[in-house]
Amino acid sequence: MRQILIILSILTFTSCDFKSSADYNAEAEKLERVGRYKEAISLLDKAIEKDPENIYALINRGVDQSILEDYQGSIDDYTRVIEIDPNNALAFLNRGKNKERLGDFQGAIEDFENAIKTKGGESIYMDKVKSSFIETGFEFDVNMEEIRFERGIARYKMDSLKLAFDDFNFCLNTNYKRPASLYWRGLVYVAYEMSTEGCTDLNEARKLGDPDAQKMIDKYCE
Repeated sequence: MRQILIILSILTFTSCDFKSSADYNAEAEKLERVGRYKEAISLLDKAIEKDPENIYALINRGVDQSILEDYQGSIDDYTRVIEIDPNNALAFLNRGKNKERLGDFQGAIEDFENAIKTKGGESIYMDKVKSSFIETGFEFDVNMEEIRFERGIARYKMDSLKLAFDDFNFCLNTNYKRPASLYWRGLVYVAYEMSTEGCTDLNEARKLGDPDAQKMIDKYCE
């Protein structure tokens, strides 16, 4: 009887899961670095089961699901992050990208604008920096240029051409993703039937290495 109790105690001890939510998240990040996203998600599931408010694990799983084209699953994870941290610019940005991929352009724009609000607004904004004294949320901050670039694409796809033009101009003025920003601004010009300006932008985008510019040049400029 005593031997049975010892065996049961050993089995109980060995079956216990002593890993923390952070441990599972760290293991998942190692798998992500080598492209093993499905396996990483399995570990992140465990991390989130252990701590449903582990923002790092939720964001990582959202990224992995997006890479695997599970856009709705990714949106659900970012929604959970926003419920926990309503000022998480990264979650708003990434959720907006996935909504755009699913064709929800208005929902995407709303998320991008909420990301902008977390930085103080469009006219006067501040990048968050690491501080030893206060919690700033710098890890989840996003550059204004990236937000406006993504918003510009969603606006273009909604035929909000003037607003899209403003976003791509902003990106070009700050030298953000210059080839792609020229490509998209060129398409806005073309939509306005300003072929000279549009083809100038598209040709410059091609020279700078944009992979899609040549196809649009063939279509609209030659």
